[in-house]
Amino acid sequence: MRYTPFYLDDLMVRMAHHSTAIEGNSLTQGETKSLLIDGYVPRAMDLRELHEVLNYKAFMPFLRNSLERKAPLTLEMIRQIHAILCKDAIESVPGQFKQVPNMIIGANFTPTPPYMVPQALQDWILNLEAQLDAAKDEHTIIEAICRQHVAFERIHPFSDGNGRVGRALIVYSCMMADLPPAVITVERRKEYISYLNSEDLPGLTAFVETLLASERQRLANFPTE
Repeated sequence: MRYTPFYLDDLMVRMAHHSTAIEGNSLTQGETKSLLIDGYVPRAMDLRELHEVLNYKAFMPFLRNSLERKAPLTLEMIRQIHAILCKDAIESVPGQFKQVPNMIIGANFTPTPPYMVPQALQDWILNLEAQLDAAKDEHTIIEAICRQHVAFERIHPFSDGNGRVGRALIVYSCMMADLPPAVITVERRKEYISYLNSEDLPGLTAFVETLLASERQRLANFPTE
């Protein structure tokens, strides 16, 4: 699947806006576009929120380069994604796996302990690879990506920023599988979080399939050059 520079700029703005807004960032999509495309700060804003959005300016070249190289997911790549997306936006060290146990509010499970994170993530990578290799159709590919997204959020490998990294991994996995990227919108946040909380794989898979259908149409509307 071919992605034009126009489309990739659009993807950058929407990823930056929606993924950070899901976590509580107050910038609008228009303000996000002003920052990332126009290089203009439209109003006084919280520095953390500013950096959360600006970090996607650095993430997109990383994403494009990784896709061009068909780079497989590794522990180091996951740490790099976290380091880029969380630079100057979290209190802990960007790119460093959690050092102390963490919890998710209202969760009925305990995230993976810090000392087990590297092996758990390595197993996660191998499981995703095996499922994608065995997938026989698009539905099974999407199901595998969704299954591993739920698993990633249960590992919760970082002290902060797990959601935005997990959603970036969905985008990367989709694009590596020659599918449109799935951009989870803030307007559908409650639905998305509900699927995660209940580990509703069929529901999450159907949800992502609707996102991909919309994204295909959006791609078709962009100029080819």
